[in-house]
Amino acid sequence: MRTKLYTVSSGSSSRSLRRCFLVLSLLTIALFALLCEGRGGNRAVSSGLQVARGCFAPYDAGDSVRTDLRSFLYTRIADSDFVLFGDTSSPAPERKSFWEKQRRSFEKTFIIEGRWRLFANGLAVTLGITVASAILGTFFAFLQCCMRRSTRKWLRYPAKFYIGLMQGTPILVILLIMYYVVFAKFQAPWGLEKEIVATISLALNFAAYAGEMMRTGVDSIDKGLIEAARALGFGRFQVFSKVIFPIATRRIIPVYKGEFISLLKTTSIVGYIATQDLTKASDIVRARTYEAFFPLVATALIYLLSAHILASFFAFMEYRLNPVNRRKRAKGEVNV
Repeated sequence: MRTKLYTVSSGSSSRSLRRCFLVLSLLTIALFALLCEGRGGNRAVSSGLQVARGCFAPYDAGDSVRTDLRSFLYTRIADSDFVLFGDTSSPAPERKSFWEKQRRSFEKTFIIEGRWRLFANGLAVTLGITVASAILGTFFAFLQCCMRRSTRKWLRYPAKFYIGLMQGTPILVILLIMYYVVFAKFQAPWGLEKEIVATISLALNFAAYAGEMMRTGVDSIDKGLIEAARALGFGRFQVFSKVIFPIATRRIIPVYKGEFISLLKTTSIVGYIATQDLTKASDIVRARTYEAFFPLVATALIYLLSAHILASFFAFMEYRLNPVNRRKRAKGEVNV
């Protein structure tokens, strides 16, 4: 009895599967025929459409919902942009070589609309903010160095707190606080420029590191040199200008050079307050052209070249301040 039931059930299942497969096959043929007929396909497929319609004709007469659904699908698919069976009604797009694409991308990035001027103006803003921040930051660093070396606690402790605050806070957060909180009231009535806010923010951060460099350079000077200068009758200002300052400058220039170059690269964040520096100019060009390679690579190369020029300048200063080289120049052994 169990065997017979199993046989009957398995036979009915196989017949159901065959019927489903037949229905799905007819639906597939009808769909492809509709597509090909809507796009001007070949006649064989169009005739297949007629066959498929004939197969479904008994069901269309009694089922208006299915007829409306099929006509809706036919209309939507016929109006689409599908291309089947090698439809050559529209010409194939012309393929461009790799170098042709790169040339076109280069023109879109630099030539069209004179977009190279954005990079030039951005570089000028970047270098201006860098130099101004370094000069102002060096002045703040000197004051901080004097406060840190003072014997008075009311001068030494605020300097320590300032250094800890600047070294422990990200420079981007400092920039946003200075722009949106500290100088927020001074922007509208007096027209405080965004470049000035960026310069002050970067100078304050630069002073926290440069001041410690100066203090380390001054503390590394042998106390005997200072006592010998005082024994010769030098005053406090003469001791500083003729003994402390030259030696300390020569010792801090290598680390000061690294901090100065780091300041140049840090200026890339001033775009967060809508300052159109070099990085912001690259973003503007990239947004207009939808090209990422040339704007970003050009920006990186400009930063690299600028950093190399600044490093060469500080290396020349270090060479000129070296007393060994000064003696060689005095003897005529070198011409630099």
